[in-house]
Amino acid sequence: MTNGTPPRLSPLVRLIATGGFLGYAPVAPGTVGAFGCAVLLWFIAPEITSASPPLAIAVHLLTVVAFLALSVWAAGIAETSFGKDASKIVVDEWAGFLIAILLLPKTLLVYAVAFLLFRVADILKPFPADRAESLPGGLGIVMDDVIAGVYANILVRLMLLFRGW
Repeated sequence: MTNGTPPRLSPLVRLIATGGFLGYAPVAPGTVGAFGCAVLLWFIAPEITSASPPLAIAVHLLTVVAFLALSVWAAGIAETSFGKDASKIVVDEWAGFLIAILLLPKTLLVYAVAFLLFRVADILKPFPADRAESLPGGLGIVMDDVIAGVYANILVRLMLLFRGW
């Protein structure tokens, strides 16, 4: 910070942190950002489930971990300009939704239910998501969404198990 003004974000950090600028949505930017992620993944992501070949699973998990690291980095930098967990920062919703669908079947029903459960968990912030927000910098911005994604993923798995979708 120079003279009390926040540092200017690079275009790349702004692009990542705002989820391709979806964070600028005038209403519900977190939901818009998560929905944008869901649509993008529907069209570009291959289906990787726990029944996939081990190498495919390993590459998928490494990609998710790399994206989580990128999310923490971008959110932490963007926070210096936008403020603590500002609504414009939606890369955390992208990270959370990635976890919500991690190794689940790629069906419209699974994506829709995972999306709804993720958004509910992200808004309600059940323990320990509520505590994760107090972590410093980008880690605090992203981890509550990751935890919400874990809850959504587990609930979808239980529904798949007991409902046989």
